[in-house]
Amino acid sequence: MFTGLIATTASLVALEKKNNPVLALRVALDKPVAVGDSVAVDGICLTVIERKKDLLRFNLAAPTLKLANLQDRAKGAALNIELPVTPNGFLGGHLVSGHIDGTVRLRSVNKSAGNSRFSFTFRERAWRKFIIERGSVALNGVSLTVAEVSASWFAVEIIPQTLATTNLKLLRVGERVNIELDQIGKYLFNFNKYS
Repeated sequence: MFTGLIATTASLVALEKKNNPVLALRVALDKPVAVGDSVAVDGICLTVIERKKDLLRFNLAAPTLKLANLQDRAKGAALNIELPVTPNGFLGGHLVSGHIDGTVRLRSVNKSAGNSRFSFTFRERAWRKFIIERGSVALNGVSLTVAEVSASWFAVEIIPQTLATTNLKLLRVGERVNIELDQIGKYLFNFNKYS
């Protein structure tokens, strides 16, 4: 389980698309990470399969590779990194599972000295019921509050601290971004639908 509060960014080393796709990245972490540990990489919960100093490698399942924006990323791209929250840890963001729902596209950016407004388009009409004003979404793993929503797009306000410490500051209009919809909303909808 994650909170959507990014610890640092990593640099993409390689995305090897063999029979078993492997993602390699370089990252300096404050806490030790071992083989078998979970790490959220741009919002995707992945399991470490190898660690050599600051180099981490992860297997990627075919559905994950299909849903995520990883194939769009070039060597050296910055990837948001979060380590899992521990039972006695500080839960400062929202509940984020690291199981992304797919991607959205950056529609517009309005950066300012204060909060910056980013809007995103989504094609999956079924997602609309999970995107509500003042609700949460995780974008590239960053937990954010929805400021405005319509039938096919939504906007978030990003504070300067979040923009400065995540890869969201590097986004360009038209770029795909990983999204995880509100986990509690999905469970409540599923419960009501089948009860």
